[in-house]
Amino acid sequence: MKTSQDNLGSNLARRTVRSTTRAARAACVSALSLGLAAAGTVAYAAPQSGTAGDSGHQTKIIGGEESTENYSFIVSLQKQRGDDPDGHYCGGTLVAADWVLTAAHCVTTAAGVNDPKPYHVRVGSLDRTRGGEVAQVDEFVVHPGYQAYEDEGSAHDLALIKLSSTVSKKPAPLASRTPAAGETVKATGWGYTKATGNDPSQLPVMHREVELPVLAPDTPECASGEADGDAWGIREGDFCTGNPDGNAGTCGGDSGAPALTKVNGRWQLSGLTSRAVGDCGTTPDIYPSVAEHRDWIRDVIG
Repeated sequence: MKTSQDNLGSNLARRTVRSTTRAARAACVSALSLGLAAAGTVAYAAPQSGTAGDSGHQTKIIGGEESTENYSFIVSLQKQRGDDPDGHYCGGTLVAADWVLTAAHCVTTAAGVNDPKPYHVRVGSLDRTRGGEVAQVDEFVVHPGYQAYEDEGSAHDLALIKLSSTVSKKPAPLASRTPAAGETVKATGWGYTKATGNDPSQLPVMHREVELPVLAPDTPECASGEADGDAWGIREGDFCTGNPDGNAGTCGGDSGAPALTKVNGRWQLSGLTSRAVGDCGTTPDIYPSVAEHRDWIRDVIG
């Protein structure tokens, strides 16, 4: 995926303009960051209209359904967008009373880490516009192995968000192992429900989810795609999921949102949406494994 908020738009441009050159796609990404489109495909943050210099990734839930189970730990990372003070930007997961895990590309650009002051989070509500608990953001802590590139994805696409106050919602347990090939994860988020989505006002209000099969890391489709080769493929510490019926997966607005597995009747955080190898819903999705990065997460949050 790309790197931050409007990188979402960059991914979307890449997925929907597959026949253009990288230079042409870069121009599309620039246009997206000016508010002409709002979803992405490689990491999928919901693009922010009218903000130059911010990049981002996006993801959406395609082929899924609205969630009916309440997840205490789900997070919408939000920021003013136009007249909406609570514009959805990326997903996230509460991992401690005052810490949220999201994708690094959601809070960075090639120029560095974004200013945390304009952001806030809504925690524990299926409706991203109301309910749950709201907290301001104090700090973004990006994984030291992450690199913000304009036209390719990076390993270690994780960042921790330090909240200005604690919340009472129950955090998600961190998975102790990476999901194996043949298992299933539940991808979640508030991303677009169609690969053609590019208007932030059309992001779903209600949380959505879809069950996806885990693929072996050496699956060719996890490593490279038709349009961009290995630019957005699997990296060290990632895992990869397939697309049931050829039309299911994540997309714009889903970046940073949790991928869940159930152990002993309890949901665990196994990964977070980073990017897709190619087009939304039709090519594999890539997630940093929480188990592979658990030591770093624990070191930061204490």
